[in-house]
Amino acid sequence: MSANLTYRPLDNIGVNGLNTQANPAALDASWLTDATNVVLRETGRISFRKGLKQNVLSNTFGASSAALPIGAVAENKGDDAILAAIGGNMYTVDFTTPSTPWTSSFSTGASSSDWQMISFKNETYCVQSGAAPVEYDNGTWSLLSTSTGYNAPAGVTTFDPSCGMGYYGRLWVGGITEEKDVIYYSDTLNAHKWSSGAAGTIDLKTVWGSDEIVAIAPFYGQLVIFGKRNIVIYQGVTDPNTMSLVEVIRGIGCASRDTVQAVGDDLLFLSNTGLRSLSRTTELDKVPLVDYSVNIKDTIIRNTGQDVNSKAIYIENEGVYVLIFPNINVTYAFDMKHLTPNKVPRVTKWSFNGTKIPSSFAYTESKGLLIGQEAGSIATYEGYYDKNYVSAGVYTNVSYTVNFKTIWIDLGQSVIASLLKKMIAVFEGGSGLTIGVQWYKDFGTIPSKSSTFSLNPVSSGISYLFGSATALYGTAKYAPYYSLKEYSVPLSGSAKYFQLEVTTETNGQVASLQDMTLLFKQGKIR
Repeated sequence: MSANLTYRPLDNIGVNGLNTQANPAALDASWLTDATNVVLRETGRISFRKGLKQNVLSNTFGASSAALPIGAVAENKGDDAILAAIGGNMYTVDFTTPSTPWTSSFSTGASSSDWQMISFKNETYCVQSGAAPVEYDNGTWSLLSTSTGYNAPAGVTTFDPSCGMGYYGRLWVGGITEEKDVIYYSDTLNAHKWSSGAAGTIDLKTVWGSDEIVAIAPFYGQLVIFGKRNIVIYQGVTDPNTMSLVEVIRGIGCASRDTVQAVGDDLLFLSNTGLRSLSRTTELDKVPLVDYSVNIKDTIIRNTGQDVNSKAIYIENEGVYVLIFPNINVTYAFDMKHLTPNKVPRVTKWSFNGTKIPSSFAYTESKGLLIGQEAGSIATYEGYYDKNYVSAGVYTNVSYTVNFKTIWIDLGQSVIASLLKKMIAVFEGGSGLTIGVQWYKDFGTIPSKSSTFSLNPVSSGISYLFGSATALYGTAKYAPYYSLKEYSVPLSGSAKYFQLEVTTETNGQVASLQDMTLLFKQGKIR
């Protein structure tokens, strides 16, 4: 007698995102072992990341006429101007003339464009290690040292801070070459005065011992100072004369200045041991540290060692913290809207084609997320192609690969191999997309078989889940559905453990996997 057909529903497939830390044979199907260029929708369904659409023509300022990366990008609050750092120069960006966008060129005298652009009093102040600070004041660029009324901090030969923030009524900076463990703060509401009025310093030598300042950030009325190996928190910072030390967190610091991002009532940053957060709580006197990257811990620690120039941005309208290692083209998206069972964000991984790799980020009021690119352009996050700007109104669409792989699925027959018969998947949307499916058996690293099918969802008219409009289980009982369609993919071979990999190239359409079921029969003992 033929064995009965068995089915294995995978209705929660991938809902918890990427997990490279645990044994893939010990995880359930809610985890993925690869999740490239995907996001997880609110319902947990696997879908595509959006594309990077260039808004302006790439710069060609290099000696070889090759485009230079956008080292920093920001929006000045005073005049809503978009600012960009390219090579040793600063520019304002005119999006109304995308073929000639780079205007108001200003030479900074710096050899790098790795600036931190700080908003303060509707102006923008730019700092980076080993360079003189730069000021943008509503249409005018200048070195801070040439500004009216400027005076440098007392006893400092070269004022070249590497990081800063504009908050609590003054500009705060740190990491100057001469005193890497001293915070300098300006006079109240005056970023030109550093040795008069209410200006002053905080010397951390007696606070954390030997360390150097990497980043500074506000945190619910407190001042957080990140070192390489320590974190210092002060309270009462609206009056530096009376502010007091709250806590020194030893042994954990910030690996990269531009990974510090405010996310709701939390503060995220990359440390040498993974993505961390300072969790705000009213119940504890001390600020607890949370590791948000436990599901990819070893991998992200390795990435941090490979690239010291990591950057991050929080995409507010998506609820996603994006962390990129541009030198190795590795990007992680941490979904802050939903947590996994171990109380951390769901993670997926993004990749970009060559020079389209992001080199800087800014979240702006006028244009949303802006991405400075290695290709020398500034992109927005939209659509489902990576788009290159060619000329007025003309773009080149560039597909990107979407890929995800399941954990090893135990087919539940113990020593008995299962005969693979069919995969049934329900997709939403994705008209015209070709989906590639390949599967692996019993912990093998080479796929046994592969197959393809095309998505052709219903795009017009009415389609009923059960019967027709006049059937018993038609309009009276069930509402119509659109864009959802069930696809059947034949499988072959036998296995005790099964792993599935799905791949597609984007075509401008978005698709999401809603549900999956495996069908198999009992085979032979082996």
